Amino acid sequence: MDTASLYYFTEAAKDLNFTQTANRLFLSQQNLSNHIARMETLLGCKLFQRKPKLELTYEGELFLSYAKEAVASEGNIIATLKSIQNENAGELRIGITTPRASIIVPEMIEVFNAAHPGIHIKLFDQPSYLLEKMLADNRLDFCIGVIYSEYPELQSTHLLTDKVFLCVSDSLLRSCYGAQADKLRKQAEHGATVADFSRLPLVMSTDSIPLTRAILSCYEETDTQPNVLLTTTYPQLFRSLYFSGIAATFMTEMILADTLRHQQQGTEKLYAFPLLRNGSFLCRDVTLTVNCHRYLSKPAKHFISLTQNMFSTIAENRKSQDKDEIAAK
Repeated sequence: MDTASLYYFTEAAKDLNFTQTANRLFLSQQNLSNHIARMETLLGCKLFQRKPKLELTYEGELFLSYAKEAVASEGNIIATLKSIQNENAGELRIGITTPRASIIVPEMIEVFNAAHPGIHIKLFDQPSYLLEKMLADNRLDFCIGVIYSEYPELQSTHLLTDKVFLCVSDSLLRSCYGAQADKLRKQAEHGATVADFSRLPLVMSTDSIPLTRAILSCYEETDTQPNVLLTTTYPQLFRSLYFSGIAATFMTEMILADTLRHQQQGTEKLYAFPLLRNGSFLCRDVTLTVNCHRYLSKPAKHFISLTQNMFSTIAENRKSQDKDEIAAK
């Protein structure tokens, strides 16, 4: 049984539409059907139920896990042999969102490039669920982000626990709450609920983003309707609308710290309140996730090491800041 047929089978199992899979893989539908039919003859069972709609049979579902492993193993051994032959050339494929990449990469690129001048870094900015799928399909070296994977082949290492903050300008807070603004601000310094700030116009990411879903669940649990002004995946808009006092937004602690570094002097006062959910801070665990079946080259391991050291430094700096704030009180 050739791995090409196994690959075509795994891809057909994703779409459950032979025409769609054939077009995506630049095959004729007849060619794809022939590969599937030959496997079914060899195995002595049907892998797909054709009618009333295309779906995997019980045997097909069992065979799918084997086929995925076989395809991944072949891709991994080829990648391993190529990497061993020349680990100082090639491509490092990293899944990471643009806001995190803008913080991490500039800090490390010079050191990494000095050690591995022949390596081209390629970043993939996708929602977490898509990055998980790419990593499980052996198309990435690793991912940095908030990933809670159910794929058994993926292994995550904790990097940082990030609180989520409600970010609003002084002018917007006062325009929405008037004389109540100061009292509300003081109450929210140590924790804010979405119900208390329901009047604020918001700029948010689409609900395909896990953070957005977590925030929307805060609204649902308090029976509050969010006042969404704009939905976007463009990071620059979050910063500009927050700074200009047009809309409030939500940011994780790491992104917030980087955002505030871009604030120009003389602009209005900005607030960031840690968000509460059921009485506890809403947090996101940033992880570094790898595919256990994928060979990690020396450059990949070096980048991972630099990433872990950077996040460790961020965590230590936060601890020092917390101690200083406690001492000041």
